[in-house]
Amino acid sequence: MSHTMRIRALYTFTATAFVAAACGGAPQASHGPDKVEIPVRGVATAPARTALPARQSPPDSAASKPSPFPAVARKSLANGIGVAVVEAHALPLVHVRVLIGAGMSYGGPGVATLTAAMLKDGGTRSMSASQLAERVESLGATLSVDTDFDRTVLGLAVTKSHLDEALALLGEVIGAPRFDDAELKKLKSRMADEAAEHARASGQWASMRLMFRELYPTTSPYATYDATAGEIAKVSSALVRDFHKKFFVPKNMTVIVGGDIDVAQATSLVDRHFGSMKGGDAPKLEFAAPLAPPRRRVVLAARPGSVQSDVFVASLAPERRTSAWPDLRVANQVLGGGVASRLFMDVREQRSLAYSTRSQIVELSHGAQPLMAYAGTETKKTAQAAQGILENYDRIATQPIDSAEIASATRFLSDIFAVRMETVGAVADLITVQTSLGLPDGYWDGYRSAVRSVDAARAETAAKALFSSDKTLVIVSGDADVLAPQLVRFGEVTVVDPQQDFKTIKTLAEDKSAPLQ
Repeated sequence: MSHTMRIRALYTFTATAFVAAACGGAPQASHGPDKVEIPVRGVATAPARTALPARQSPPDSAASKPSPFPAVARKSLANGIGVAVVEAHALPLVHVRVLIGAGMSYGGPGVATLTAAMLKDGGTRSMSASQLAERVESLGATLSVDTDFDRTVLGLAVTKSHLDEALALLGEVIGAPRFDDAELKKLKSRMADEAAEHARASGQWASMRLMFRELYPTTSPYATYDATAGEIAKVSSALVRDFHKKFFVPKNMTVIVGGDIDVAQATSLVDRHFGSMKGGDAPKLEFAAPLAPPRRRVVLAARPGSVQSDVFVASLAPERRTSAWPDLRVANQVLGGGVASRLFMDVREQRSLAYSTRSQIVELSHGAQPLMAYAGTETKKTAQAAQGILENYDRIATQPIDSAEIASATRFLSDIFAVRMETVGAVADLITVQTSLGLPDGYWDGYRSAVRSVDAARAETAAKALFSSDKTLVIVSGDADVLAPQLVRFGEVTVVDPQQDFKTIKTLAEDKSAPLQ
């Protein structure tokens, strides 16, 4: 989605646990055969091969090399803008990120996203949209604008010699936007078409929309994931201007500068081009407590005739700043964080119930966060895939976790930071995330150390807390006529129409005796 929000590693997902049946015990786990014979036709018989020696275990991995996170220098301008600087002098390049605390639904569906997009595509008071694009290109740069759950970020990367001009350009884009009505009309039309296409064809988009709607009360800024075509149509020029006036203020802004520049130079340049900005205090929003599912139930987004389904199992995880975060991440990694995870090895590889699997905690700046597990599958395997996820939730919450799984998970989560810090731009992005989430400087190094110290006992405690088997949402996008009669085995099923603003079509009562297919 070109102008809609990006979530890092989006369709970056998590989930909750399996609810045992109230009577008759838990459903019998289903398992595929140990080996599947795949017929091969029209292939000549190969000559006999010399037997290979028995496969041996690889040697133990060497200890990870230290890769500390770069030091961050913090300053504040007189008007309240924060400045964060990371020095890296290997190349004459500088990356700039301007972070604004303006999440995608902070001002209502679609308002923040349209406002951010208009900064890039709407021009400024002195430049038309095309002139702005030409100026950016003249710097050998690309202006990026991303809107996430809790932040809007504008970014540029330039050579050191062009930094002064780049900051001047960013200051004008943010502080003096044109908000041309004709450009807004074109942008709304394009985004409404994209939203309508998502509602028609994207099962993952529909499922994410439903998950946030079901987990958060309507008063919460998190209740709305992205925006529908109808919601986009309601966004007026007045709403965009008002949102910009309230949220794009110095006290709600941080400028991150990373690269071939020292702290004093960076601070001076930011002050030159951002120091004259004016505005009041950052808006204070109420983040109402999320709605933990009181019992397991199913929400089904109808996609008539679809031969594929998207299956999510969702609940809530503790807030991002919890001291138990490393333990929670390790437990989630064991469940569905990669190709060595249980969901991948069992649901995808062993039982062939899904094309892809994953689980993730969606990181938010305020309060409890969505935990969700995902499987993309065929229509005929949808109910079995859902059961496979729920069975794995139940197992990880009640049975020991192997030490080899812990070692794999902790090593991956720790060492991936060496990859994520490959470029100054990536470091600037991590500082943006850290600042938005309210995490202190030095957090990443402490987090990596904490992850490496997680053992099986801590991961098992976290798994018991995360994967509760009695408060779960099963969210499915697929052919409702085929799937609804099967999915009632997991709980009451509510069928909605994504193309009609998710209006409820019908509700089916729970039936634990319903067949899996």
